[in-house]
Amino acid sequence: MSAGKVEGEQRTNTVVGDYVLVRSRRRSVGLEVRPDATLVVRVPVRAPLTLVDAVLLEKSAWIAEKLQQARNRNLSLPRHDFLTGERFPYLGCDHPFVVAAFQDRPLVFDEQTGFTLDMAVFDRGEQLFESWYRTRARELLTERVRLYAPRVGVPIPRLRITGAERRWGSCSATGTVSFAWRLIMAPTDVIDYVVVHELAHVRQMNHSPAFWAVVAAVMPDYAQRKRWLKEHGPSLTI
Repeated sequence: MSAGKVEGEQRTNTVVGDYVLVRSRRRSVGLEVRPDATLVVRVPVRAPLTLVDAVLLEKSAWIAEKLQQARNRNLSLPRHDFLTGERFPYLGCDHPFVVAAFQDRPLVFDEQTGFTLDMAVFDRGEQLFESWYRTRARELLTERVRLYAPRVGVPIPRLRITGAERRWGSCSATGTVSFAWRLIMAPTDVIDYVVVHELAHVRQMNHSPAFWAVVAAVMPDYAQRKRWLKEHGPSLTI
């Protein structure tokens, strides 16, 4: 799974060539290279594609550099083969992993010793890890949503756990908040940032100054948590 990012704005995305075109109520063209080496071009609603082409040509050297940096980072990401000695992230810490025989459960986690996978289900390692992470994610995120919803000033919403690969969280027009199960690999304070971010979208379905004011009122240091997710998010994978 490639790294995701928090997004909740209402917009139209169109894949054009080798970049993603995002039209919104902005006044200028903006470029972003996501951690998964996807180029995102954000433009005003009525901007012509000739303007986009001109900006891409002007910024071609910068784009090439950033794309290569993203690809290099992706090459260095952990690739788990589910072998003894590997480490798996959970709540911001990397825990050791071993394969053992004759366990009473297929996958066991202990705070002190880490993860243990029964040899008999070795070929289901990825499936079992995802299931375990999903369960922990639902438990913790349910708790954090109930904690922060009153602070943000919104009713406790319906919650979904997803396998989203490009987003850490989202908020639907009906107020349902969704979170990627991989988020459970991040530190709790970073998880809390994503929770507050999505709850704030229940009040402001955009990324306007009013939206960020809602986030900042609950979490003044949100920028630091957001930065951690951007820098370390790609490593949160199995």
